Amino acid sequence: MTVELAGMRREDLDLAVDGQRMIISGNRFDEARDANSKFLVMEINYGEFESVIDIPDGYDLTKAKAMYQNGFLRVEIPATGKSSRRRKIPVSDD
Repeated sequence: MTVELAGMRREDLDLAVDGQRMIISGNRFDEARDANSKFLVMEINYGEFESVIDIPDGYDLTKAKAMYQNGFLRVEIPATGKSSRRRKIPVSDD
């Protein structure tokens, strides 16, 4: 998985796992403009953010490795070779 996080510093980035969900959060500070600057259009968001990504079964998030370089977060998640297949659950009339 590759996530573009231009302008972020590694120390302002947090990566966590909750079950089969990967949570990417952080704070992008706006240090480039002064308080009196005004823009018509800004194509980058500043401030706190959080993104939650559901990882399908068949991947082992406990063995995930992450690297942040040149504005890109790269996360490698090894496949387990096992995946839970869809199965029907009987529904009774009771």
